[in-house]
Amino acid sequence: MEICLARQPIFDRRLQVRGYELLYRRNPDSTSAQVLDGDAATSAVILNAFAEIGLQPLTGGQPAYLNLTRPFFTEYSLPFPKDAVVLEVLEDIEPDRPFREALRRLAGQGYRIALDDFILESGIQDRLLPFVDTVKVDLTRLSAQEVTRHAQTLRRHGVRHLLAEKVETQEEMQRCQAAGFDLFQGFFLSRPSTYSRRSIPAHRLPLFRLIAALQRPEIDIAELERLISQDVALSYKLMRYLASPLFPSRNVDSIRSAILYLGSRELARWATLLAMSSSQDQPPERIISLLVRARLCEQLAQEGGLEGMTAFTIGLFSGLDGVLDAPLAVICEELPLSAEARQALLEHRGPYGGLLACALAQEHGEWERIGELGWSQQALTERYLEAIRWADELWAWLRRAAAEREEAHAPGKGRSSRRLPRRSR
Repeated sequence: MEICLARQPIFDRRLQVRGYELLYRRNPDSTSAQVLDGDAATSAVILNAFAEIGLQPLTGGQPAYLNLTRPFFTEYSLPFPKDAVVLEVLEDIEPDRPFREALRRLAGQGYRIALDDFILESGIQDRLLPFVDTVKVDLTRLSAQEVTRHAQTLRRHGVRHLLAEKVETQEEMQRCQAAGFDLFQGFFLSRPSTYSRRSIPAHRLPLFRLIAALQRPEIDIAELERLISQDVALSYKLMRYLASPLFPSRNVDSIRSAILYLGSRELARWATLLAMSSSQDQPPERIISLLVRARLCEQLAQEGGLEGMTAFTIGLFSGLDGVLDAPLAVICEELPLSAEARQALLEHRGPYGGLLACALAQEHGEWERIGELGWSQQALTERYLEAIRWADELWAWLRRAAAEREEAHAPGKGRSSRRLPRRSR
């Protein structure tokens, strides 16, 4: 999934950056907003800035100027700290009594508010001036004399900051400075720059967060319950798993009881199987190779006195960049991995990183590297062959189970009694 966002800096009279306006972009090649739904565009900017990319990388601690539609002022609870943003009121919002009361409330809470594309003669936005911190004046909509008159009038109203936007030339910049503007934005100073990155698809993220959490030794039942319960599809699939022939005599009535019954190891196994079986857009060979790698890492960990499930998860996650079409560094940012797991995945360092490096060396036929890592080539090959047998058996079971689920939905068909292959110890 592609995450896109543009930002344009706002400068002061000394040409120091004093904020960034965050702008909607549909894709990395877009040079304008191309907004079809204002509410959706505003939501996308907020989610991408705060939940996906992060505000600090975008603004470096300077305030983010956000264009908000009416519902974000009057209906929604704003999800960001007041000292990190400036809320921009779009020029087409009707400043009726409910809206003015909403601005009064937000200003009283300490939020800074800006009026966008202000025009004196409209007589509409004037009623909002008592609540605003900044007024933005679009130079392309006014003559030079009108720009100066706007600045003089707004200063008399006690507006704290005057922002000249769409500054296109040195002459316009100097004229606005002389008129009393203290903030400036436009192509003459800096064009918007687009940020984009790959992200884990939202429908897969809860599952991979669960798998990552399960490899931590300090995980507790309450956290597992929260991770599963927050995703309806994940909750349903867990209950269906317990209703399968694998557990013929077990009835559970809650996510918590399902977790207690399965335990963390069996729950991790289920989540892993679900992740693999849901990757239907991937070639089987890719999924099988990841299972082999994960199983080999698990075997090596157990022999070295390390936690097998942690090693299995690291081996599995080492190929998520190919499965999810997103950089591994981005995936690690979005999952609750331990520092040790991150080091293993991204740098192949630490005790688990050494296991992953060894598994990769075996896959690539780097025999000298295996010796450098302290493993016998013959012993490693034996474990690798066992991992291949296990992965082939598991994949065959997954395919059979998928076919039997489809058959079970057909009228008059019953459930299968085939069981999940166990790992040899």
